[in-house]
Amino acid sequence: MLCPQAAGVRIGLIFNPTAQGDKARFLQQQLDEIRNECVLMPTEGPGHAEVLAEEAVADGCEVVVAAGGDGTIQEVSNGLVRHPEGLEKIALAVLPLGTVNVLARELRIPLDFDSAWRVIQQGVTSRVDLPWIDFQKDGQVQRRCFPALAGAGMDARACELVQWETKKMSGQFAYLLAGLETLREDLPTFTVQTPEKTVSSADLVMFGNGHMYGGPFDIFPHASLVDGKLDAIVVERVAAWRFPEYTQAILTGNLPGLEGVHYLQSSEFELIPHENRRVPVQLDGDTMGELPGKITVEPKALRIVLPARE
Repeated sequence: MLCPQAAGVRIGLIFNPTAQGDKARFLQQQLDEIRNECVLMPTEGPGHAEVLAEEAVADGCEVVVAAGGDGTIQEVSNGLVRHPEGLEKIALAVLPLGTVNVLARELRIPLDFDSAWRVIQQGVTSRVDLPWIDFQKDGQVQRRCFPALAGAGMDARACELVQWETKKMSGQFAYLLAGLETLREDLPTFTVQTPEKTVSSADLVMFGNGHMYGGPFDIFPHASLVDGKLDAIVVERVAAWRFPEYTQAILTGNLPGLEGVHYLQSSEFELIPHENRRVPVQLDGDTMGELPGKITVEPKALRIVLPARE
């Protein structure tokens, strides 16, 4: 089925219909109000958003809306790139319904439904960089794109430990609590290497296509969505006794200035685990696999809907 026309543009909206309670009922009411302006494409389980996004390209949609959090956006993006013409034919739009909504905040998309939908209808299309990562999963090399965030080591381990119930109750603080839990573990180390610099031993690396990470925190002060590079924070050794210092630095935007913390910018990264130990990898908050890994950046490859300039 071809996507219906909305303001002259064919729009497909991908969303997760499995949520429960008053919030879910309110969302359904909002979706009912716009169903004549788009085609609603409910997912049926993990990974289905990718299938739907690829189908939307084949069906002639011009805009595909990822209605959810950063994980949903990542799935939809990987569905778009599965189609040979996905990146050229489709503009990605974001309807932020997630816990943290990092990419929406980065793009200055309003976090309320009605205002975000107006951006989708009235916004402008621009191009941003699209990072890619090759990593290991079940002994096989996997390749995925990630529009906003990635991480390895302690960062990804924390994502593994986040409890769904805690995330729904406390939002982004669930990741902070999981980070505290990882400090009790013997974290595996790895090397982070770029053409410009090598950090030979690290517990943690965080990658950002934009400034923000884990919410409204300016972790990557020099980042740009259009510079053809990815920014990275690499921490050599995460010490439990420094956790208050780390937290204060994150809240004030001073993390790159701490001792033992490196700020890297590059279009290529190699991530090499030590001693054959498992080092997990996360993309946009969801654990995906493990190292070794390689990251590259496809400059201005992703068309995305942004708020119109006033």
